[in-house]
Amino acid sequence: MKEKVTILCCCGAGICTSNYLKEEIEDRIKQEGLKNVKIVLCRVSDVDEAISGADLLVTTVEMKAAYPVPMIRALGIMLDDKAAKKALDQIVDEVKNIMQK
Repeated sequence: MKEKVTILCCCGAGICTSNYLKEEIEDRIKQEGLKNVKIVLCRVSDVDEAISGADLLVTTVEMKAAYPVPMIRALGIMLDDKAAKKALDQIVDEVKNIMQK
């Protein structure tokens, strides 16, 4: 079992949207009682460099490249409650899958 999961959150500039995304994910991870989940922020232009330490990539923008970790497009978190719940459910499920490896 994997003891620590690192989520890489990225948006265009790596500041405002990714910070909001991080806060929403942290709140949900806490509600789920999941421990040892680290969230790192970056810009889209820095993903190639930052991905090496990540277990999961969560982004609000469309990524053209393929990466060696699962990727979730979580734009729904920015839209409405129903879309946010769906995106956060998907993130939590993926974190749980990673932890079981």
